[in-house]
Amino acid sequence: MRIYTGAAHIDNGTFVGDSDPSVNELTGWTSVNQTNIDLPSRGAAEVTVTIDVPENAAEAEHYGAVWAEIRSAASQGSNIMQASRAGIRIYLSVGPGNGAPADFAITSLTTSRDTQGNPQISALVTNTGGRAVDITGELTLTKGPGGLSAGPVTAQQGTTIAPGGTGTVVTTMSPELPNGPWNANLHLKSGLLERSSEADITFPDARLGETVEPQKSYASAVAGGAAAIVLIAAAMLWWLRRRTATNTRSTLP
Repeated sequence: MRIYTGAAHIDNGTFVGDSDPSVNELTGWTSVNQTNIDLPSRGAAEVTVTIDVPENAAEAEHYGAVWAEIRSAASQGSNIMQASRAGIRIYLSVGPGNGAPADFAITSLTTSRDTQGNPQISALVTNTGGRAVDITGELTLTKGPGGLSAGPVTAQQGTTIAPGGTGTVVTTMSPELPNGPWNANLHLKSGLLERSSEADITFPDARLGETVEPQKSYASAVAGGAAAIVLIAAAMLWWLRRRTATNTRSTLP
């Protein structure tokens, strides 16, 4: 098993581990104490990852990944190989102090129905802080026709948003759900942050519906669980946030 670091970036709401070989400033600062490991079936090993940020590093947020990879031998008469790898994301913010904290806001809600007739709500989320955020959440509908309620329904997938960027969080409901009107309560979170908003919405008969701004928005802190590891070195403070993800071939979800 090969252990190495690689560059990464955020693209259209997704944290993307770049194809090997890929380098950036963060990979130049990052090292591992073991680069090759032989593991028996169900075996385990511990690898130490060290990030040595130079004193003259520019203030910025950097993205990368630490990979454990297994490659198959090239097939006979071909240079094509297959690789499977699992990675840990690295979010590294460099600055002279703690910098701007993580934060995000729910900007608007848009209703629609997909090609199968499923009602959807797409929330536009803006990263208003100084750290990348990984958004997950759920939607609850109340005060529907005849007093109906629905949910909570989990958003389709997590969305990663870089500082200053925007992303869309989509929630899909059952196709039998009536158009409304409904009171939509969207609850989103990223690490220690929680943001919620409410709006009155109505689903269209087909395709794209209306876009509305939240009528109520509020925030609260998540109780329990740490999403960051704080490292201090050479009078510089940065946050390293990591999440394990399993990967096939060369993508990191």
